[in-house]
Amino acid sequence: MSVLNLNRVINPTTVAVVGASAAKGRVGAVIMNNMVQGRFKGDIFPVNPKYDIVMGIDACPDVADLPDRIDMAVIAVPIEKVPDILETCHRKHMGGAVIISAGDELSGDPEQKIRDRIKKISDRTGLRIIGPGSVGIMNAALGLNANFMHQTPVPGKIAFLSQSGAVCTAVLDMAIRENIGFSHSISLGSMVDVGFDDMIDFFGSLYEVESIIMVVESLTHIRNFMSAARAVSRVKPIIVMKSDWSGPDSSMGGDDVYNALFKRAGILRVKEFEALFDCAKFLAGQPRPRGPKLAIISNAAGIGMMAKDALAGHGFKPAALSGQTMDALEQLLKENWSRTNPIDLSGIPRVSQYTAAVKICMAAPEIDGLLLLSSPVGTHDSTGLARDLAGFLKTSPCPVFTAWMGGVDLDQSRAIFNRAGIVTYETPERAVRAFLNLYQYGKNLEILQEIPCRTDKRLEIRKSEACDIVDQAVSNQALANQIVSNQGGLLSDQTAKDLLISYGIPVDPGQTPAGSNLASAGPAMSGPTLSDMASSDYELTIQAIQYQDFGPVIRFGLGGVLTDVFRDLSTALPPLSRLLAATAIEETRISRVFQGGRGIQKLDMALLEETLIRLSRLVTDFPEIKLLEMNPVRVVNGRISAAGIRVMVEKTEIKSPAHLVISPYPYWQETSFTIRDDVPVFIRPVRPSDAPQMIDLFYDLSPETIYLRFFSPIKRISRSMLIRMTQIDYDREIALIAFSGSDSAGKIVGVARIIFVLNQKKGEFSIVLADKWHKKGLAAKLLGHALACARQCGLEQVWGPVMTTNTAMLGLGEKLGFRVDRDPDSSEYKLTIDLNDLTDPA
Repeated sequence: MSVLNLNRVINPTTVAVVGASAAKGRVGAVIMNNMVQGRFKGDIFPVNPKYDIVMGIDACPDVADLPDRIDMAVIAVPIEKVPDILETCHRKHMGGAVIISAGDELSGDPEQKIRDRIKKISDRTGLRIIGPGSVGIMNAALGLNANFMHQTPVPGKIAFLSQSGAVCTAVLDMAIRENIGFSHSISLGSMVDVGFDDMIDFFGSLYEVESIIMVVESLTHIRNFMSAARAVSRVKPIIVMKSDWSGPDSSMGGDDVYNALFKRAGILRVKEFEALFDCAKFLAGQPRPRGPKLAIISNAAGIGMMAKDALAGHGFKPAALSGQTMDALEQLLKENWSRTNPIDLSGIPRVSQYTAAVKICMAAPEIDGLLLLSSPVGTHDSTGLARDLAGFLKTSPCPVFTAWMGGVDLDQSRAIFNRAGIVTYETPERAVRAFLNLYQYGKNLEILQEIPCRTDKRLEIRKSEACDIVDQAVSNQALANQIVSNQGGLLSDQTAKDLLISYGIPVDPGQTPAGSNLASAGPAMSGPTLSDMASSDYELTIQAIQYQDFGPVIRFGLGGVLTDVFRDLSTALPPLSRLLAATAIEETRISRVFQGGRGIQKLDMALLEETLIRLSRLVTDFPEIKLLEMNPVRVVNGRISAAGIRVMVEKTEIKSPAHLVISPYPYWQETSFTIRDDVPVFIRPVRPSDAPQMIDLFYDLSPETIYLRFFSPIKRISRSMLIRMTQIDYDREIALIAFSGSDSAGKIVGVARIIFVLNQKKGEFSIVLADKWHKKGLAAKLLGHALACARQCGLEQVWGPVMTTNTAMLGLGEKLGFRVDRDPDSSEYKLTIDLNDLTDPA
């Protein structure tokens, strides 16, 4: 769908208000009032046949009477009229519409038919639709307040997204009271077209948006959502409020799937409205914490201990103060302080000493955050202290936030902080939770962006064997469905074992697969006996369960008869890397025994991680697998083997990897060939573990080659650049590396990329070779293969800028069939190729 049209909806210069009204209490009147009072920087066109003028602006009787090419319409009329209005909007060349109409007067099939019709219009015309059931949108920079709230939100740098109109208006109303600013507010409504994925991508590209908060009821286009969130969360915090899942699979721990989904996307999830608002408040006034080391300053011992207890409840302790900080505080406060963190200043009567202590802690390098507490005790001047602090807290190098505890006596103090943009909470517990939530967000992001060690181990699997097993099982299921059977799709014990063996998953050769005790996943079978368990050091479970909207979900944890008793299970989404497998293992309590001790041998962690990876690869390759459970997985002398195995398959029209919510490594892009002088070259997609070799390639480039590739004389690759180069979203980019020889024994000698233009069938290419590999025919082979892969991914056109001095690239472009044009906006050339015209680079 069109990004250009979405931009016209969110950043309009002209807006039509369909259903505009002058009658007090009407939705169209509230929207018009907000548009006028908000001082929208564009032109407003009211539409209503009952009025000639609405709020001093000339009105049109019908959308058909509007000028052409108005950017977007806000539609506030009965829902049954909306489809015809949208058809007219298309004929008038609009970009899209915000549909306030919700269809509450309808229900069931009539309402759904109208929504289906709206969706079809959007798909056919390219109109971008927000809603139906939206309460409107706000864009602070434009003065655009096209919603039916009764106040205009404060401008800021947070973008807010919500499905629920009630939650949207409540958040914005509270934000006004707390002086929290928003750059945008979008009420998505029922999301027949524009969803969270579109808006995350859109806000990710805007400089004025520094963070995104969302209220999610349900997700659509989950693979697109994951792709957008994983790209944007690397540079901007994304926080989502999603209450516990109560869907059809909730009895199987379905809410853990959302936890895994958000964590894998680099999103911080909260479950309460209060926690979402507290995080938004923190982001509006402070940088994210770089660590968990929190210093606490209070004017009373009790509230300081409340903050300390709150930290302990999350598994943390207050920051240990350095000797230098202790000496500075001792010199300032003499004997009148606690000499520990929390820093209790109850014996200090003067405001000036409190503020001086704050300045000492602000400068302390061992502190990641500073929480300031005050309560109205004795003669303590809370208002005067707030006034003094507000003058300098914004200069702090670390986050500083406050909790002034009390009722109306402290409202003035809190108002002082709010006006100064200082983050303030009503209780220490809320302050600590917000601080640690945002620290954990950063920690999760670090894990996602960690550069893994290169193992150089390629999994050996027998996919054709597995394919025969699955195909036969699906055929047998189809036959069984023609007669009476309650076991359709359930593989026999031996067949299930053979399937696992084909993917190198260790099974117990002396144990007959015993089935599972997971009653909700299918028919119960005989489980392991206590005597079986006694012969093991302990037992684990490894499962893969297919969910309708999320694809296969992998669970790992304590197994055997204790699986359902303790529910010690972690959840992960394929595809899994070794790092992700290790993280899933470490999230369980049973993992604490894996180091051995007390007569138990240390577990072979490499084998366990590899088993999870192999299972991930198996369910990635075969969408037909609806359930695969290994329970128990016996652990004997540090080695694992699956004793109980159950596999259920089902016919599906979905082809791998379309059933996954995260794009897996595209093995189909691998290829080998020879270049001049019969030199062998292997090409494959980039992996995160290629980072060290990517650095080596950079230092093999001459300054001239670096300049021609990067359009800048850069001296080194930064960590952020390296992460961007090696952690690829394969749904958004073709990224290929060429090795001289094999990838395990060879060296990277070239890289080609085609970055897809969002929501368009176009891409931008780039290519670089080590200087020693120029003029050997490698460039044509490497870029030619990248173009072929792009065509298979559905791209129709690829282009790229080339400097006028880069004669080699211009010659290569002509050889491959690119059209060479002078770029009118620069001194460069632009190479363009239609992939339908792609010629053989050989």
